[in-house]
Amino acid sequence: MVVPKAKVPDVLQLYRNVCSGGHLGIKRTLLKIQERFYWVHCRDDFEDWCRKCTSCANLKRPQTRSRGALKLYNVGSPWERIALDVAGPFPESESGNKYFMVVVDYFTKWPEIFAIPNQKDSTVADKLVYEVFCRFEYL
Repeated sequence: MVVPKAKVPDVLQLYRNVCSGGHLGIKRTLLKIQERFYWVHCRDDFEDWCRKCTSCANLKRPQTRSRGALKLYNVGSPWERIALDVAGPFPESESGNKYFMVVVDYFTKWPEIFAIPNQKDSTVADKLVYEVFCRFEYL
């Protein structure tokens, strides 16, 4: 059946936006339309309709996932380079701590975990100096 230009939106609405049509993607839905209908620039009209469809736009994902570049860190001895992270807030403990500070040595993968009351820079620095650096300074 040849569709007049004025009725093209009705056909697209029928095949794309109703429960029986569904948002199956451009190729599958276009094949369903082309089985029964024809009009000039059918593919272009349909692709334009799909680009403007809010349901499809919400479901689309980027074609490539962006990932951070992996870097190789050369570490020659223990505690030469460390990683530090603060996790929380968690429910407050009896001693008033809400956060965990995690320190990991890059060379040995040795983790050190400390409970801290807040994530202020002075609190983190004190724990780092008095609990990590002082204990491992001989290395």
